Formats: sequence, C-alpha cells, structure tokens
Amino acid sequence: MKHAHAPLKLATAALALAVYAPFGQPAFAASQTPANTLIDGTTDTVTALDPAGQYDYGSDTADREIFQHLMTIPPGGGAPVPQLATSCSADATQANWTCELRKGVTFQNGDKFTSEDVKFSLDRVVKIHDPSGIWGLLSNLKSVETDGPYKVTFHLKQPQSTWNYILTTGATYVVDHKIYPADKLQPSTSAQIGTGPYKLVKYAPGQTAVYTAWKGYWGPQPKTPNLIITYFSKSSTMKLALERGEIDMVFRTFTPTEYASLDKEKDLRVVKGPGVSIRYLVLSTNRAPTNKLAVRQALAYLFPREAIAKDVYHGYVSPLYSLVPAGLPGHEDAFSKLYGAKPDLAKAKEVLKKAGITTPVNLTIWWTPSHYGASSAEEYTQIQRALDASGLFKITLKSAEWATYAKTLGTQYNAFQLGWFPDYPDAEDYLVPFYDSHANFTSNGYDSKAMDTILSKEKSAKTEAERLGYVKQAQELAAKDVPIIPYFQQSMVAVARNDVHGLKQTFDTAFLMRFWLISKS
Repeated sequence: MKHAHAPLKLATAALALAVYAPFGQPAFAASQTPANTLIDGTTDTVTALDPAGQYDYGSDTADREIFQHLMTIPPGGGAPVPQLATSCSADATQANWTCELRKGVTFQNGDKFTSEDVKFSLDRVVKIHDPSGIWGLLSNLKSVETDGPYKVTFHLKQPQSTWNYILTTGATYVVDHKIYPADKLQPSTSAQIGTGPYKLVKYAPGQTAVYTAWKGYWGPQPKTPNLIITYFSKSSTMKLALERGEIDMVFRTFTPTEYASLDKEKDLRVVKGPGVSIRYLVLSTNRAPTNKLAVRQALAYLFPREAIAKDVYHGYVSPLYSLVPAGLPGHEDAFSKLYGAKPDLAKAKEVLKKAGITTPVNLTIWWTPSHYGASSAEEYTQIQRALDASGLFKITLKSAEWATYAKTLGTQYNAFQLGWFPDYPDAEDYLVPFYDSHANFTSNGYDSKAMDTILSKEKSAKTEAERLGYVKQAQELAAKDVPIIPYFQQSMVAVARNDVHGLKQTFDTAFLMRFWLISKS
C-alpha cells in the first residue's frame, strides 16, 4: 500500500486493520487511498448486522450494502419502486398485497433467491421480537403466503395503503433461509449473506467493515469496487484522518464547529441534503415524575429549541415542533401552536400550579455521548441550564454509551434522548413507531385508544387527502399528550475529498447513503 494506486487485496484477513497503522500513524500518506477503494469514516456504531436485530442508523448503513428489499426508494426520492420484486400491488381492500419476484437472483453464497426466503425473513423478525423494536414495523402483518417460488402475498391485520413503503424498510431485508436461524440472531462476526451489490468480507466490531463488489450481483456493479467503513469513537480523530487523506469521506457525524472548519479547506467539501433526521426527548408516561401530564406539558412550554439550534449547532439544525419533519407532506407545527415557538415560563408555572405539583420537580434526563455526535453533551447541558433556570425543575443529567443505552431506554429511564432517521420518507413513519400502542419501540408506556384509532384510519385511508387529515390529527393529539418532545431536525451532511463524486445522487428524503453510487477519480 505504499503507492497511490496499489491494488487492495481484500483476501487478506488483516486488510481492515491495516487501514490504520499502530498507535494512530497513518497507513497512507495524504491523498493516497487506493483509487479502487472508497474509505468512509463515521462515529456511528453498529448494534447488530443481522437485520432482525438492528434498528439504528449505523447498523442499517452497514447492512444496506449487503441486503436488499422487495421494494426500494429510488435515488432522488419518490414512491417505492421494485428491487427484488418486479411488481407489488394491493387488492381492493388494501389488506392483501401481492408481489411478483425477480427471477435469476442468487445470494452471495450461490443459493437461489425465492419466495421462501421472503416469508422466512419477515417471519423471523416477528418471531425474534428483538428489543431494538425493528419488529414494530411489521405490527400490521398477519401472515405471509407463498405461491410458487416467485410469488408472495402479505395478509395484513388491517388495510394499509403504505405497505409498499414498509417493504423498503430494514424489517424486510431478505436473508437466506438456509443460513440464518429462524428464532435467534446471527452473530455480527458470523457470515452475513444477502443479495446486494457489496459482499462483506471482514467485520471488526468498533473498527471496520470491509466490502468488495460482488461479481454475481444481478444489477449494475458498484461505482467503486471496494468499500471500507471505519468507525471512530471521536469526531476529532476522524477529522484528522480526513485531513491527512487516510479516509476519503465522512458521513455522520462532526460537530458544527468541525463542519465549519472543514468547509474552508480547499481539498474538501461539505455536501448537504434534505433535512429529515430528527432529535427528540422521550418522556415515560408510567414512571414518575413524567407520568403526570402537567409535568410533560410544563417541559414542552420550557423547551429551548432555538437556543439549541443557534448556540449548540450554529444553524446546522432547525427547531422542530412535531415529530413529522418540516418538508414532508402533512407536517404541522403542532407544538408551537399549543405551547408557543419560544419558552413560556408563565404558562409552565400555570400548568404545574393547576395540577397541584410542588416545584422544583426533580427529573433525571438520560443522554448518550457519542451515538448522536460529540455535540450531545453541550446539547443536554443547554437543556439542563434552561430547565433549571426556570426554577420549576431540578435536572440531573446521566449518560450511557449506546450499547447499554439502547437496551435500557423506557424500562429504566423516565426521560431520555433519541434521534430518528426515516425507515421510509412519509409522515406515517414518524407517527406509528412512536404513538401506536402496538408498535411503540420507545417503551415509554404511551397507550392512547384515541391515537390508535386515528393511526388505524390513517393507514386505511382511501385518498391521500383523507390520510393527511389523520396525520394532522395525530400530531395535534401527540402535542396535547406530550409522550415525546421533538426539538430539532437536521440535514443529511457528508464531507468528502474533491476526488469523491456522486454524493448528491444519494441525498434525498429517504436519508440513505448508497455507497455503490459513489465513485473516485
């Protein structure tokens, strides 16, 4: 690897670890990563590579290179189009969806792809019922029926006009039924076999995921033959690696100050896309003190959205007043309409006094240090400062790294930080996983028959106008009940060296990093 264009030998077991020399010394001189290899840096983490056990962005990004769905959101966004299917359509009731499957597709081990794999893949997600909550996306699935090797029908518990979107999500990645266990997860360090454009050849947890283009892929070959995703615990270390030319690009996440600094460097550029990733505070509805509606509403009156956007993120994020991001059809600024766009101390005092709640209210808020970027510490210090300054709350901050944090959430925490990127780019995906009592992955105890009814009607609406009417109702009720406080949305941002091309092709409201579309010159 001494020469700028030396071939990368993916067969060597030491490849992934050789990207960085011992003690942090660069393995490549500046701008000398191999021409046939794209090296991406990230501070994201991988929870699990088995699709049945992951519901976080880092894991999904790693999986997306390997696995595929029956349907997919095309580059540039828009309605789902066939991927492993050739067509998918609903019957008149919208409770039964039938897909014709693509023929001639094989898994990366040579096994043929058939309807049996589709049924197996969805059934195991439901059966494993992983704590990550990925199964919640299939909460409306009653059964999967096969009709020969290339036809499958999904029978739903109730009509759903957006089931074609569900078929683009991580819960519907297709795995080889001969390789994966039906009732437990495949360890991340074991073979991961899919039908995608890249084949995973090495995975070192917390360090690297190494891929090579799979020659048997049924579609176009990736623009860059080899891909390495390198995992960093600190954005400052990742920034130095990018500046030295040890990596080609970074997708998630630098601090706003680091983005501003990198944007001034002549060999680098900051690329921005649609802003549908969101941040929010989950409030337990069955754990004191947030089990009291007045406490949750007082927090909503006091939340410092503008201060976070301006003082912590320097304009790289925008205040958000609904879980449904601005820019998606059906978005309503429900929280600003009910609680105001800026903190209102008088209203917060009034709601607590009326409920007979003694102040200050002691509240512990949990956050995670690295999973959502290095600015999380400053973000939650800002929240603590604002709430303490009101005199109505006494905030204690506690943190845990993601591996522990993700397993605990609503089972032990009464207020905790989370972020969201879309499973599919529709308002429904910012409502059902959070507010539907049958699909709520946050475990915060929110259970509203009124909300369940609204969301049920939204799924089965016959027209788009009718459906968006229910989307509005859901947002208004969510603001009133306050099981979650949304507070900002952010753009899709990557930083790349000037010889990296194609990033704009993968920036859209689906919020997907399609590495196979990226090339180097």
